[in-house]
Amino acid sequence: MSEATQATADSNLPPSCAGGLENLDDEHSYYIDDIRGEVPSDLRGTFYRNGPGRQRIGGEPYGHWFDGDGMLCAFTFTGERPHFRNRYVRTPKYIDETREQSIRYRGFGTQKPGGLLANIGRMPANPANTNTIEHGGRLLALNEGGKPWQLQPGDLSTVGECTFDGALTGNEVFSAHGKVHPRSGDYINFGAGMNGFGLKGPKPCLNVYRINTNGSLYKQRAVALDSFPFCHDFVITDRFAVFFINSIVFGDMLSVLAGFKTISDVVHFDSDRAMKVIVVDLETLETKREFSMPPGAMIHFGNAWEQGDEIIVDGMFTDNFEANETLADVFKPDARFGGGEFRRYFLNLASGQARDEIISDLEMEFPTFDTRRTGDAGQATFAACSVDNGANSFFNGIVCVDPNDNTSSHILTPGSYASEPLYAPSTTSDKTADGYLLEVVYDARKHLSELQIFSAADISAPRCVLGLKHHVPHQFHGFFSAS
Repeated sequence: MSEATQATADSNLPPSCAGGLENLDDEHSYYIDDIRGEVPSDLRGTFYRNGPGRQRIGGEPYGHWFDGDGMLCAFTFTGERPHFRNRYVRTPKYIDETREQSIRYRGFGTQKPGGLLANIGRMPANPANTNTIEHGGRLLALNEGGKPWQLQPGDLSTVGECTFDGALTGNEVFSAHGKVHPRSGDYINFGAGMNGFGLKGPKPCLNVYRINTNGSLYKQRAVALDSFPFCHDFVITDRFAVFFINSIVFGDMLSVLAGFKTISDVVHFDSDRAMKVIVVDLETLETKREFSMPPGAMIHFGNAWEQGDEIIVDGMFTDNFEANETLADVFKPDARFGGGEFRRYFLNLASGQARDEIISDLEMEFPTFDTRRTGDAGQATFAACSVDNGANSFFNGIVCVDPNDNTSSHILTPGSYASEPLYAPSTTSDKTADGYLLEVVYDARKHLSELQIFSAADISAPRCVLGLKHHVPHQFHGFFSAS
């Protein structure tokens, strides 16, 4: 039991989220027998989740939540009993550290033991721990600090690093938040990079990629920037990709390269830096228009769509990066993971004017929607939320914001925690309301996890609950494959 878990157990408060950050070192494969309610007969496919499966190695904690090794979970629905499997991505980091049972690689907030000489010139290892996608015949584990890692869809065994047959070269990296274009089926993604050197040193850019349905990276372009970005996610419409270059900035990177500090040590929110928005044409991958907004940060996005001359973008806004303090010490007894507020941006391509409005000030994160409707107006947005129910150290509910911006929610029992809810379509209807919302919930009182299945039309209570034999560490993002 961690110190944070013990501290909660010794008080009269509901248990905190800390137990959900403990390792799941074992890899499982079994049919789920603990079924409460009835699994919908029109729910078919595999629900993939990715996130750090371990936050300690050899008893030593990593220095940041972002540094835990990627572990995929797969819930498979075939019409028979649902099946669960989890497996770690066999990156060099995972293999070497498992063998040595000690920290062997530098991370976003973790220093490699050995002082300056062990860290100088070394960039963070890729733990493949943030998201997953199945596209073009490949199942990929994604982390924006490196290239994708390919897995076998059936047993989740690791195939190896994916370069799209050599098209992703050198130091080019690949974001964790690519989008599938609904009309063409192409996969659009990006990665922060350098586009040569100028008088002031490296010239920062976003490398924008387009991969066709056969899995070929056939189009790529560097979008010039004036500073190295903290750009984690983006949105697409039918014709455009929209990138928010946040007011979260990287400070003294020379001290990172010299081995003195980690990236986590130097990243911070700059309240004097405007938030820039860049609109890229999806056909040419050239910049269509740039906007300057008041300081802020948009970490994760919902849907976006075109309406006349405007692009309308939904996402979660924050005016700070205080969450990084928690992420850098997840086992601290009073650690609390925060969210943002739901904002909508209106970007006028003709006039260059931009405005925003608050849709909800409820604390939310991890927005998702029916991705078949990418680029369509009037879609429901689902998100994790945090409310004060006596146990709000992590997200403790889910929320639905309907097309009329009305909000409904399901709040978990104090001591239960969840993160990103994911939409899964019905096999018998193409209506969003007939699909399902899938949410992995950690019960800190039992140190067990379960999959709760909701009707997308009514999230007031789960239709079905699938109990696992163990806990699943809090994860980041997922993908539902209907194949």
